[in-house]
Amino acid sequence: MDAKNTPIQHIIVGIFSLALVSIFKFLLKIAWSTSFARVSFILLFLILIIGPIMRLRKPVEGSSLLTIPFSWRGELGIWFTLTALIHFIIVISSRPLSNLIKIGGDGFGLSNLLGLIALFWALLLAATSFSKVIAFLGIKSWKWLHSLTHAIFYLVFGHLIYFQFFSTYGKVGPDWFGYATVVMTIIIIALQLIAFIVKVTKHRKEVC
Repeated sequence: MDAKNTPIQHIIVGIFSLALVSIFKFLLKIAWSTSFARVSFILLFLILIIGPIMRLRKPVEGSSLLTIPFSWRGELGIWFTLTALIHFIIVISSRPLSNLIKIGGDGFGLSNLLGLIALFWALLLAATSFSKVIAFLGIKSWKWLHSLTHAIFYLVFGHLIYFQFFSTYGKVGPDWFGYATVVMTIIIIALQLIAFIVKVTKHRKEVC
C-alpha cells in the first residue's frame, strides 16, 4: 500500500527526476519543455509497472523499501504531476492556449487536448495522494480514483505518440525516445496481461 508519503522518499524521487531532466537537457541537448515531458512519461511508466510486478511477486514481511515498490507510488505520482505541470507551464509561457488547442485542422490541437486532460486528472490524483486526504476519502474511494492512472497513461501516450510519429511539428519523424515510448507501452500491457492471467489461473485452481 502506498497510502503514506515520506520526506526521504520524496527527496530521492525528486533527485532522480531532476537528474533525468538534467541529462536530457545538458547531455542530450533537448529543450527544457521536452526534457520535463519525457521524464514525466518515465515516472508514469514506473508507476504503472509497479502494480502488476507486485501482483506477480508478493513482498514478504519485513521487506525493505527497495523490495516494496508499492511504497514509492505516491511519491512517483506527485513528481510525475510536477514534471508534467512544468512542461505545460514552459509551453504555455511561449504561446497562448488558443494556439495549442484548435477546432479543425490536423491532429495538433487534439493531441494537446489529450495532454491537457491528462494533466487535469494528474493534478486531481496528486492532490489526493497525501495521507490526510486518503484518510478523509477512505481507502476504497481512493483506490477507485487512482485506478484512473491507466486512463492518464493512454492519454499521455496518445499525446506523445502524435508528436513522435504523426506530426511534422519540429523535427520530422520519431527519435529514439519515440521508439522507447512504444517499448515501454508494450511492457506495461504485457505485464498487465501476465498478471491478469496469473490471477485467473490462481482463482481457477482455488475453485477446482
